[in-house]
Amino acid sequence: MSVKISTCILLVSLFLGLHPITTSSRCTDSQKSSLWSFKNDLKFDSEPSFKLSTWNLSMDCCEWWGVTCDEAGHLTELSLNDDGITGGITSPHLKSLKLLNLAYNLLSGNFPESLLTSLPSLEALYLFNNKLSGPIRKDIRVASYNLSALDLSNNRLQGPLPEFIFKLPSILTLKLPGNNFTGSVNLDGFGKFKNLYELDLSYNNLTVIANTKKSSSFSSLAKLDTLRLASCKMQKIPNLKNQASLRTLDLSDNRFKGEIPNWIWSVGNGVLDLSSNKLKGDIPVPPSEVIIVDFSNNKFGSSIPADFGNALSFVVSFSISNSKVTGVIPGSINNARFLRFLDLSSNSLAGPIPLDGSTQSLESLDLSVNKLSGRIPEQLTNIMTLEFLNVSYNRLSGKIPQGGARFPTFSKLSFEGNKGLCGPPLSKTC
Repeated sequence: MSVKISTCILLVSLFLGLHPITTSSRCTDSQKSSLWSFKNDLKFDSEPSFKLSTWNLSMDCCEWWGVTCDEAGHLTELSLNDDGITGGITSPHLKSLKLLNLAYNLLSGNFPESLLTSLPSLEALYLFNNKLSGPIRKDIRVASYNLSALDLSNNRLQGPLPEFIFKLPSILTLKLPGNNFTGSVNLDGFGKFKNLYELDLSYNNLTVIANTKKSSSFSSLAKLDTLRLASCKMQKIPNLKNQASLRTLDLSDNRFKGEIPNWIWSVGNGVLDLSSNKLKGDIPVPPSEVIIVDFSNNKFGSSIPADFGNALSFVVSFSISNSKVTGVIPGSINNARFLRFLDLSSNSLAGPIPLDGSTQSLESLDLSVNKLSGRIPEQLTNIMTLEFLNVSYNRLSGKIPQGGARFPTFSKLSFEGNKGLCGPPLSKTC
């Protein structure tokens, strides 16, 4: 019975993202004192707090929730994420601390510089989803040049990107989206980080300048896995030709014009987002390894290639809405067997709906505001997963299918704007 209880405790703690209690190490008195002083300096709501509110001086501090120690009893990780902490914060005096996670709290005020200047062993700092504001001082002297992960996403930070960022030789993950950083930054400035794995500068007020030459310091980053530069006022697509390891590429909501360079189909093998630009010309067939493709809100002015669906073997989401797409929906779309979300709305697509029910995982289908004609395929009623359907404002005709578990539940909004359609839920009888 005790084994089962211990297993349950371990599973619950892992599920909650907490550290299970461990008795293999013993916290030193100095570390315990530092942690307790740190707690007393914090403001937190005891109601949502699941960690700080349970700390007890009668216990070994290596057993406190959110605290992790190594085998020698040195405190290495402090995870107080989502624990109701408010206001400002000062650094705990913990020389052995490698990871500090204060994400999903209500921290406010200026960026807590002491977290960088007084923790000599720090390797990862997570402050995302707080309310930190104001500019970050330029001349911060970082105590730990082993810092490899920094996430300040979704705060209210302002001013230019802080200079200390470009002095972190070990950085692997740098995430700064959802703030109000300003000014210009040259992408080649990150080219010195040879082990860079993830970079996200999206949704600030930054202007990112890209090097489009075949060889640049940024294009030589062979380990880059994720690059997100959404809404960065970019005029040109950066040269990523050598980034064969790149799995996630988000260049949406920029100012790109013209055609997409051919080399881009050798990168972005997981997520490829080029939405909300001004791209024109042929619609390119994405690489076969891609999972999410978003070409929406562009100006292609061309038709979807006939074999397009064959390249969507593993795609779960494809959108090319509002992109001036012409021609017909290719029948090869039925080969996208794992497709869950398909959005071809607000284009000039004509001809019949070719879906034959092969896309059995489809959850959302939006074909509205096109020039599609003919009947709604009866086979769509066999897709049990279909939760959203919109074929409104086309030139469809005939009786709306009534079979299956889902179709009778769709409202008239799914079908309106088709003069030739009849039957429930429309008022027009057949």
